[in-house]
Amino acid sequence: MRCLALDFGQKRIGVAISDLSNTIATTYSVLINNKGLMENIKNIVIAEKITHIVIGLPLHMSGEKGDKALMAESLGESIKSFIDVEIVYEDERLTTVSAQRILIAGDVRREKRKTKIDALAATFFLQKYLDKQK
Repeated sequence: MRCLALDFGQKRIGVAISDLSNTIATTYSVLINNKGLMENIKNIVIAEKITHIVIGLPLHMSGEKGDKALMAESLGESIKSFIDVEIVYEDERLTTVSAQRILIAGDVRREKRKTKIDALAATFFLQKYLDKQK
């Protein structure tokens, strides 16, 4: 069993993956949110033998779902109808903020942060999910 995490965004989708023992999450890539998205996700699922996809659910600080959370759930439903894989959702509040802070502390230039932040945020909430499963 191996997990894949997707940090949904209207332009980019951050991707993280677990190790084979589902103990450690690592960044994987960033996908462009376009017509080829489902095929790209399917290719990763097949190549990496993924059994679960964890989708970040961007809840409001109050815990309520907003438009972005509904879009993330819609992505999950689309994936489920396209690929036979289990979909789970994980609260991703503040993961992008944490990722931003780490990249700034690491002196990563603003242009590079845009391409790395989504995958790093996905890594954070995937690690949280994996820790809860243990």
